[in-house]
Amino acid sequence: MVDFEWYRSFIAVYRAGTVTGAAKARFLTQPAISQHIAALESANGHALFQRTPRRMIPTEHGKALYSRTASALDGLEKVSANLQNASITEVPIIRLGTPLDYFHEIGFKKLKESQLRLQIELGEADKMIDNLSHGRLDAVIATQQLQAANIDYTKIDQEDFCLVAPANDMLPADLNKTGKPDQIEHVLLDKNWISYSAELPIIRRFWHVAFKRRPTIEPVMIVPSLLLIRKAVEFGVGISVLPRYLCRELLNTGEIKILWEPKKSMLNDLWIATRKIDRNKPEIEQLILRMQ
Repeated sequence: MVDFEWYRSFIAVYRAGTVTGAAKARFLTQPAISQHIAALESANGHALFQRTPRRMIPTEHGKALYSRTASALDGLEKVSANLQNASITEVPIIRLGTPLDYFHEIGFKKLKESQLRLQIELGEADKMIDNLSHGRLDAVIATQQLQAANIDYTKIDQEDFCLVAPANDMLPADLNKTGKPDQIEHVLLDKNWISYSAELPIIRRFWHVAFKRRPTIEPVMIVPSLLLIRKAVEFGVGISVLPRYLCRELLNTGEIKILWEPKKSMLNDLWIATRKIDRNKPEIEQLILRMQ
């Protein structure tokens, strides 16, 4: 007779990609998880995973079993979690990694009325996704999808970037209306630029969208904070490319201005990343719903 716990361990290994990850998620020992998988394979008569030094790779039989059992087990897990939460008043803490600028302007507003308990960690996407993958974070607001086998991504927003300048800066009037892209590019190259890093990550993408090539810019200021770049533009240090949501208030008051807009906008999707193993946790589901 097949034990229901074998299926739970199978789903955990399938989603975590390792016995270690499954054991942590299920609060069991690694030998116990391995025994469950071996017993289930014996009962099915087929290997469910290919064992490699770093990962458990599902076989075709494993993929087929997952597709037949995952939704049913997810439903039971939700029922169990809801019953458990009904008897427990303490709300678990969610360790959330996020870019400072997005959480400062948008995240607080979306989460201010939630009942979630949050521990915020600020940082770069690659480091935070690594921390998420290894269980040091529970969710990450990410500006890109970095490949990790045990991570799910849910789109929550889209950034629209614009070229902003101090209020008293401007392009020649004739260029703004009838200037050709190469003429506008030539004028922009002579401006004082503020960049997030020496590699010009945001400016470089904007330039590719607008002019189909890489910019030749030596920034007058490099500062790894979009909030501080906004302040530097406001103070007249130079121009930069920033998310529109970050500039909306200052644009409305006229303290900064959009210097020029290309025909095609530079857009960037924002995601909330979570571990596949945690997808049925009520607090994770609530976080995703709040952020969408």
